[in-house]
Amino acid sequence: MKEGYFSLVLHAHLPYVRHREPDRLEERWLFEALTESYIPMLWELEAAQVQEALTISISPPVMEMLADPLLQTRYEQYLARTEELLVKEAKRTSATKEERDLTSFYQKRFQKITSFYLRWDKNVLNGFRALQDQNMIRCITSAATHAFLPYVKTKAAVRSQIVEALSCFERHFGHRPTGFWLPECAFAPGIDRILVEEGVRYTFVDEHALLYADPQPGKGSGAPVYSPHGLVLFPRHTRLSGKVWSSTLGYPGDADYREFYRDIAYERDESYILPYIHPEGIRIDTGIKHRRITGQQEEKATYVREWAEGKVHRHAADFVEAIQAEVAQHGGQSDPPYMMVTPFDAELFGHWWFEGPEWLGAVLRAEQAGYRLLTAETYVHRHYRDLETVHVSFSTWGREGYGSVWLNEKNEMLYRAHHRMERDLASVSALYRKQGALEERARKQLVREWMLAVSSDWAFILDGETASQYAEERFLTHLRRFDEIKERLQQQTVEETWLTKIEEDFPFLADVNADLFYSPHDAYIEEQYGNQQRQGKQTIMMLSWEFPPLIVGGLARHVFDLSRMLQQAGNDVHVITADLPGYPAYEVNQGVHVHRVKGAQPRAESFYDWVGSLNIAMYEYARKLARNHPFTLIHAHDWLVGLCATALKARLSLPLLATIHATEHGRNNGIHTDLQKRINEQEQELTAAADRVIVCSEFMKQELQTIFSLPAEKLTVIPNGVDQALIRTETENVLAGGQPFTVFSIGRMVKEKGFHTLLEAAALVKERQLDIRFVIAGKGPLLHEYEQQVLANNLEEYIRFLGFICDEERNEWLQRCDAAVFPSLYEPFGIVALEAMAAGVATIVAETGGLATIIADQINGLTFRPEDAEGLLTEVLDLYSNPGKRERLAAQARQDVQTTYSWPAIARQTEEEYSRCYTEKDDGLKIEKEA
Repeated sequence: MKEGYFSLVLHAHLPYVRHREPDRLEERWLFEALTESYIPMLWELEAAQVQEALTISISPPVMEMLADPLLQTRYEQYLARTEELLVKEAKRTSATKEERDLTSFYQKRFQKITSFYLRWDKNVLNGFRALQDQNMIRCITSAATHAFLPYVKTKAAVRSQIVEALSCFERHFGHRPTGFWLPECAFAPGIDRILVEEGVRYTFVDEHALLYADPQPGKGSGAPVYSPHGLVLFPRHTRLSGKVWSSTLGYPGDADYREFYRDIAYERDESYILPYIHPEGIRIDTGIKHRRITGQQEEKATYVREWAEGKVHRHAADFVEAIQAEVAQHGGQSDPPYMMVTPFDAELFGHWWFEGPEWLGAVLRAEQAGYRLLTAETYVHRHYRDLETVHVSFSTWGREGYGSVWLNEKNEMLYRAHHRMERDLASVSALYRKQGALEERARKQLVREWMLAVSSDWAFILDGETASQYAEERFLTHLRRFDEIKERLQQQTVEETWLTKIEEDFPFLADVNADLFYSPHDAYIEEQYGNQQRQGKQTIMMLSWEFPPLIVGGLARHVFDLSRMLQQAGNDVHVITADLPGYPAYEVNQGVHVHRVKGAQPRAESFYDWVGSLNIAMYEYARKLARNHPFTLIHAHDWLVGLCATALKARLSLPLLATIHATEHGRNNGIHTDLQKRINEQEQELTAAADRVIVCSEFMKQELQTIFSLPAEKLTVIPNGVDQALIRTETENVLAGGQPFTVFSIGRMVKEKGFHTLLEAAALVKERQLDIRFVIAGKGPLLHEYEQQVLANNLEEYIRFLGFICDEERNEWLQRCDAAVFPSLYEPFGIVALEAMAAGVATIVAETGGLATIIADQINGLTFRPEDAEGLLTEVLDLYSNPGKRERLAAQARQDVQTTYSWPAIARQTEEEYSRCYTEKDDGLKIEKEA
């Protein structure tokens, strides 16, 4: 025998409308829904006395309004005015017999409505709760303010909408529901996970969600399915629902049903109807309607109750037959059995379709031949083992099945504010927790204002262009209130009287959990910051365009080593750097927070333009990051982050420390082009804006004083360092027997690194037939040119270019080589020379810049004049001929690295500069105030 289940689902929702002042037009939305939908629905359900009759979702705004004493009193007054009008109508001498009959009908109806209302202590939630206790219905709820959840930006905000809805339902019904109505049946992957985590077992979606699922369900849309996170999804039965929903073929459009758009308020003389319309003289519906739909014509015939009642029974019978026809076609299904779900807006029944509650009652009382009524919850309880799991994509029951109703050119402006409010809630939760009872109340009110602003009703109304002015007014009201509360929190000007008034204006949800916007990451930051504050440590924002594994020069290695040493010293260090494909946008690397940011123009034609776009993106990212992190200082490395650093200093009012690793003037032995001029100007602006400037050598200090006229007291020399643990020296620095004397070098293939001098030296080696070879690692714009010169001069046996090598390969060559040479024309410091010294390699350097500071000739290495190939070869031959000297120089170099160039020591010196920055920042503020 074929059999199936049928389940009616109703969703009761209205926007939260509750104003201090009476007689708001929009307040009548609730009164009309009570009069025409909720109360008639209750008495039909009571009269039917059917078990498992239907599921009804009651949204938190509706629950809060139904239980609000002020609105209860105003509704009672609304009923009294209507009954008074009906008494006046009964006395109209000009009324026809049909009109008198209708007046009598309405008098009896409103008396019954009033009786029911008072019977449930003016709170119809009591009626729904009683029916649920008798197992006639199952009550569930929806999102806190009916937000369109797929368009909510953050998981925390989605969770807040769900959690607060469940808590609201529990306050009114005494338990948490296991079902949940997604506003607009709008499902998107990920929402299911949050619902399941909060104890929800099932929800409802549109039929096409299952028809396009992956994999396609074996039962099609004839049974619910599990989402990937275990939420049961019941699909809407489109054919059955269409018999009611369809605007052209649906039952509510029958000619004998009551016409919604005709009301006696527009048919009576103004003097007669004036006491019963809006105090400002606006004619508004009274709920007394004497016309039937009739047809398309403008003139409408009188409403005849008997005809309408006859159509109710006829349409109920037709609907039952349609259910039975579906069972006849699909009822052979088993494991799980065939399930038909028809979800509707509750207000359709009664408000829009006056006879709708009577139709519901007739359907429920009909003989269940071939099918049985069953709520979704009971179906899940019985058949949860039989359901398939599928992937379901974004879907709604709205226009065309997706989200165009709630996001289009008429309402798109809402979402930028919505998402900004979410970000603000996250930052407020991170910054203003545990600051006092008043601040805690303000945080909670921020959540309420956000919730009321993101109600999907405002987008829906703007799309439909119905009460657009009110929708925009309400949205802007809550946005303004949100911003005012946030500003007062920031300025610490929250006042008791002011906040109480704000809370009482819209007393929605007695309590909310503002900590839902407080993420585990925020908790971690708070804990770490608390530890730092107790230890006197700092939270540093470090800006560098390169960071491993993005390595262009020595800057990346410097920032990596310095940041991790500062972290090990107890500081909290966040490095903001350029995006690198294949690497995470955020990671914690040896305790350092690394944030990789994609430039605003990642495909810019020029490197200079690319740097500019990177600075814009870094600034926006850092500004947002600062909302959740109590940064104490900005540390910028080189001009490539200068624009971002100076802007952030002004925006965040933080001290700025700049480390200048090299200058454009020094790299090019002067400023010769417009591009070089622009870079030079940016270097000057950065050093001028910085509170302190670090350079890596006395040479660099003198250069900045000369080029930028910086005062000596603003500059501090802190050398670069090297971590000997990263330079393996386990093996002896010798090659296998028979190999030529190998001289290793590494650096970027640009002119200032002086590698052309090595090419000239290699030509001398070839000319003199010496058993010496040069091995050079690194990449850069001149690499191909150098390689071509090697081939052109037949120097392959004497000089070799390796291209880019990783740290491990560098270490291997440092272990294998006999000496290292660094022939730079301009070198602010020379970290590569330090690495060679740390590896225990005898080192030769050009006597320039920072190299001349690191290497003391004949003590810990050898030097030669820049671009002097003959002099370079002389020093190589000195080491080639004197193994004992090589060992002595290498041992002294290694000792110097350990004592002078260790990263722990450099980190301590850097921390001292941070302290000086704070002092000078404070002194600057004092001077400004005095001025």
